[in-house]
Amino acid sequence: MNERSTLADPLESREDGKRVPAAERVLDFILAEMDAGRLKPGSRVNAARIAATLDLSAAPVREALSILAGRGVLDLLPDRGAIMRPFSARQVTQMWEVIAAIGALGLRLAAGAVAAGADTGEIVARYQDIGREPLAVSPVAFLLRLNGYHWAVHRLAANEFVTPALERLGVPYWDRYLAELIDVHANIEGYLTNYRRMHEAVMAKDGEAAAAVMHYHASWSVQLIRQHTEHEGHVKRGRRKKTGEP
Repeated sequence: MNERSTLADPLESREDGKRVPAAERVLDFILAEMDAGRLKPGSRVNAARIAATLDLSAAPVREALSILAGRGVLDLLPDRGAIMRPFSARQVTQMWEVIAAIGALGLRLAAGAVAAGADTGEIVARYQDIGREPLAVSPVAFLLRLNGYHWAVHRLAANEFVTPALERLGVPYWDRYLAELIDVHANIEGYLTNYRRMHEAVMAKDGEAAAAVMHYHASWSVQLIRQHTEHEGHVKRGRRKKTGEP
């Protein structure tokens, strides 16, 4: 690729006519690489390959990697470049504690907005998306539908800091790890029930009830993670026993 000036990179037109910052294109590309299994915990992020693939200069790639480092998604190591950060089950569980608190706040504010007569059309549409053939989409795609519902809730809440707080935690990336720790399809009824109760509480203008469901959902999810971890540990111990490994 011929080296391009950084001034040529900042924006690219989309089909809808809107302009997409180059760094955002890099972030989307990294998510796609994770979904394709080409970027896993511990993988090295090849900045030069990303720049060549997207026909960008190095500057927006460095910017995107710095953003992800700030969100705890990857580590920038001297002489090694960017490495996807491994997330343990314990760290994912700890993340849930923070996400639940922020999500509960958004639901409380949204319920208040409903009480004040705000337009609920978007959250109704996003809630309907959650229940639309949930088993026909991948676990990650389903979790992203849940994200979409919360982003709509936050827009209804009209607090500009709620969604950025979750984005800075790297939630879209965290979802990829969560999908490895929970059998989403096997527990789809639990997801649908929790979000039905959550949505009904918001629509009934009961912010405290909606927040309580959010905290319950987090606890339920943590329990599923622990069950998965215990099962994996049992399987590994069984394999070691069979092979005589210590």
